[in-house]
Amino acid sequence: MNESLFHLAEHTSRSIFLTGKAGTGKTTFLNDFVSKTRKKFIVVAPTGIAAINAGGVTIHSMFGLPLRTFLPTTERIDSNIANNIADLMHHFKYRKDKLKLLREIEIIIIDEVSMLRADVLDMMDFSLRHVRRNQQKFGGVQMLFIGDLYQLPPVVRDEYVLKQYYNSPFFFDSYALKELPLITLELTTVYRQKDEKFLDILNEIRDGEIGDIDFDALNERYIPDFEPTDEPYVYLTSHNKMADEINQKKLADLPGKSQFYKAEIIGNFNENQYPNDEILELKVGAQIMFIRNDASGERRYFNGKLAEVVDVDEKEVSVIIDGEDEIYKLKKETWEQKKYSLGEDKSIQEEVLGSFKQYPIRLAWAVTIHKSQGLTFDRLIIDAGKSFASGQVYVALSRCRTLEGIVLKSKITPEVIFSDKRVSKFQDETHANNRIEEILNAEKYDYSIQKVINRIANAWILQDLEKWHNSAIHSRGLDKDKIKFLYQGIKPEAGKLAEVFGKFEKIIQQKTRKFIEGKEEWSEIEAKARGAVNFFFTNVNAKVFAPLKDFYSETKGVKGLKQYNEDFRVFLDDLEDYLNDLKEVHLLETPLFDKENEVEVTTKIVKVPSQILTFRLFEEGKTIPEIAKERGLVTETIYGHLAKFAEQGLLDLNRVFDKEKIKTFEKAFKENSDHATLSEWKKALPNDFEFSEIRLLLNHFNYKKSNGNK
Repeated sequence: MNESLFHLAEHTSRSIFLTGKAGTGKTTFLNDFVSKTRKKFIVVAPTGIAAINAGGVTIHSMFGLPLRTFLPTTERIDSNIANNIADLMHHFKYRKDKLKLLREIEIIIIDEVSMLRADVLDMMDFSLRHVRRNQQKFGGVQMLFIGDLYQLPPVVRDEYVLKQYYNSPFFFDSYALKELPLITLELTTVYRQKDEKFLDILNEIRDGEIGDIDFDALNERYIPDFEPTDEPYVYLTSHNKMADEINQKKLADLPGKSQFYKAEIIGNFNENQYPNDEILELKVGAQIMFIRNDASGERRYFNGKLAEVVDVDEKEVSVIIDGEDEIYKLKKETWEQKKYSLGEDKSIQEEVLGSFKQYPIRLAWAVTIHKSQGLTFDRLIIDAGKSFASGQVYVALSRCRTLEGIVLKSKITPEVIFSDKRVSKFQDETHANNRIEEILNAEKYDYSIQKVINRIANAWILQDLEKWHNSAIHSRGLDKDKIKFLYQGIKPEAGKLAEVFGKFEKIIQQKTRKFIEGKEEWSEIEAKARGAVNFFFTNVNAKVFAPLKDFYSETKGVKGLKQYNEDFRVFLDDLEDYLNDLKEVHLLETPLFDKENEVEVTTKIVKVPSQILTFRLFEEGKTIPEIAKERGLVTETIYGHLAKFAEQGLLDLNRVFDKEKIKTFEKAFKENSDHATLSEWKKALPNDFEFSEIRLLLNHFNYKKSNGNK
């Protein structure tokens, strides 16, 4: 099934919930998928530890979400209790690099989804739709949810608040998923347990079928006064405090001196996401367990494997792994805190922010249910008392390979078995194990066409043009007539392009349906798509991008327009990305852009010399003091710029000096032609002549003289 599942995730846009009982290989599939996929992906998780273990980042950090509960309404909400839609939107003012990253993603993988609250998923949906300018759910991004809803549920602090809008806190009751054709695929081969009788009991507990559970067989493992002797057991508790107390007492009871091993923390690594203790305290005789699989390839240990410490010193820890006789020297492992970024080639890169290096072990006389998720044990002591929450009995029992490896400190009774019919109802309604091939064959063509449609979609251009226009007319120092002329020229063109796209989308979707029905040739669809890609490239480039870029070249660097230019640059960058993306569009494996239409698309502006910018303003009728103020320069510099144009005879002196001053200089010029320096000229002229004025006038009259205009 894993291969079919990979193809379904890879070659369609179908959103999938991948589930399965404990030990069926969900994590293995996740690791396999991210190593093989050609899609641009990110991996996120609801909690810090889950994100570190999955090799991803937390949902809240990725999307900048508030910690407070979200209610999907526009009605006013007490901000001390929850956020509404309006409260949420200001969290989505992402930096330029985050915007680009979120627009490139093709699939988002959410691990440990049983702990994901419905309102958090809805916040993700709002973020993606807003950023990607796409009102499809999640902005058109494919979603791959991975987890087991029969294990630990979401943590809800204000359940009464959430209940106002949500049927349950589970992710599947989010509003975003109500309109998404999500399917559930279940991995069914259990690799952890082989004992059929034990598997039957686990399945019945998982399903909450109390009448079918063989409590007698289960409670044969009830040994209230059991104390481990020769073989190592792990005590599974419901709370951290209980586990810590057991571990510290056992450690203190051991003879000998403790050794302490401090983690090496480099860069940024959030303390609440430390995957292990920052300082490990160990003694000879300590019972420990590994909290990672052996990465060396030797496969000496796995996540949850027990061992006993046999030697400690300042530099090394030696252990004997359970079931072996040979001494094994521990090696430190490194966990990484990551962030995603976009490379120059638009590939999604993992950037390491910080690392945590420590021995991959922890004290293991006791461990909490929560920290046991994903672990496998050979021998467990379980006290399934009243403190066990929903799903914890199943999680606890399913950590062990065999029923014989379990010792119960209290009997398991029907009262501690919880059944949430909402979970089973959701999974029954969306179950699709027997439809994988059917869905794949029906949707792979639609998926490829939709990728083309998404790349060509251009309604956002008109929306962003309106934002630019609004910003431009309210910015001081811009030529309002030029803005009006430019806007009135581009707006109808952008509107026409949006209309043409709307028609293309309907036609191409109709043709695709006909192809699936056997009534249309694929070559006709390909030709239509190729025509559209090249049409939109040519027209958006010539009628929108080029004129806007020309206007930007005039305003770039002008004093007082920093914020305006930064916002304008984002719009131009988006247009540049749109055009360059069209060059790379494929339909299945066929490229659609015609190389004969190739032109370089870039927002880079060839720097306009400062004197030319000054002369443009002069030609527009501005005075020297006005130009100096607008450009943030002293008047002497402006005179220097204009002097270069006077040297070419291009300057109207009457706009710079009054007639009397020009006549005075002209007379002195005729009488003192032998003067070589500005200082000599300064002495020959009245005191009201400044050096900057003299240079400009000299350039003008020297030009006239050399061109015979005496």
